[in-house]
Amino acid sequence: MIKSDRQRTTAIAALRGLSDAHWDAKELPSLVDNLVGYLSSIPARLRTSGSATEAVELVKSLASKLPPDLAKAANDRLQNLDVRTIAVGTVVERMIYDKERIAIEAGKPVEFRFANTDNMPHNFVIIQPGSLEEVGLKAEATAQDADARERNFVPKSDKILLASKLLNPGETQALSFDAPKEPGMYPYVCTYPGHWRRMFGVLVVVGNLDQYNSDPEGYLAANPLPIRDELLKSAGRNTEWKIEDLAGDLKALKSGRSYEVGKSLFAAASCVGCHKLGGEGKEFGPDLSKLDDKKMTAEYVLKSILQPSADIEDKYRARIFQMDSDAIITGMVIEENDKEVKVMVDPLAKGDPTVLAKDEIMGSKVSAVSTMPMGLLNKLTKEEILDLMAYVLARGDKKSPAFQGHDHGGHGDH
Repeated sequence: MIKSDRQRTTAIAALRGLSDAHWDAKELPSLVDNLVGYLSSIPARLRTSGSATEAVELVKSLASKLPPDLAKAANDRLQNLDVRTIAVGTVVERMIYDKERIAIEAGKPVEFRFANTDNMPHNFVIIQPGSLEEVGLKAEATAQDADARERNFVPKSDKILLASKLLNPGETQALSFDAPKEPGMYPYVCTYPGHWRRMFGVLVVVGNLDQYNSDPEGYLAANPLPIRDELLKSAGRNTEWKIEDLAGDLKALKSGRSYEVGKSLFAAASCVGCHKLGGEGKEFGPDLSKLDDKKMTAEYVLKSILQPSADIEDKYRARIFQMDSDAIITGMVIEENDKEVKVMVDPLAKGDPTVLAKDEIMGSKVSAVSTMPMGLLNKLTKEEILDLMAYVLARGDKKSPAFQGHDHGGHGDH
């Protein structure tokens, strides 16, 4: 709740009462970043208020649980809150940032604290309005170039304003940034292969941050900032769909669905990164065109998307490797011999697998968690979900009865 800027005061009060035994050490650095970021956004004259004091005390308490170098850095940052700090993190197993919208003031310096707590690599790239699709497609097109990893999978483009390193799980990076002088809706995105269609947010650059924070809707009504990137229009849309929300609509899959919408969503939701269908995609997960009819039911497909870890075939399970360097590597094993194991850390990436020397592996175990992220449908409307499911159930066949009777005018709430 603190990371997503919801009910922060109540959450801070609750966390202060948590005993040391219940803290997850992996979460502490990014939580400290978020709290210091919150404090830096408060005008100096208000930092002695009750809620701010509670936040300061929580930071001090959490810092005492960190390694000495990180603890010192956290306390130093508490002493210097003049430059606004903004913490940006990742959500485990979801392939999304923990913030979809960040507001900053035009022309003012800020510091982003980017932390990756997910199980796969991510970066953080701010780009010019209107360039999200262009940069995303270029990132995919150049992912296999010889210098791709050296440039952290960030494509060469004059549309890029700020780019982090490619952070592996558990890594963090501080990034200084002078906000653009021109107000607008600036996308930020992960350009690691296969991520850009899902992992993005909007940096709202405004002329007066205090006025915006006091009434965002009113401010934007008086100072319109057009959204020039189609994907950003879904930012903020986050429905935690459950099976019962959609089960009653499965009969609507029999006819009247949109083939074009279903096919486009199969790509946009990154399904093509792991599944083959209609001659497209990769086979890191089951080939959907070859699944037997017992599994190709509306109920099974819906459950598989909403609860990807509920039923995983053994050959598609990921493995977790503990290395002698203390690194934890999670991914799908695609090749193994007496000397090494080749692991695809992120099936959506088009790059080479990670090679692990067997004499450096301390231990391994099979993961109970699917490599398919949860929340794939969160940004979709109910009608879009039904179109996507119809496309999968029809095995990509445009002549399926499911697509008959569609007027091609689009569903009203797409």
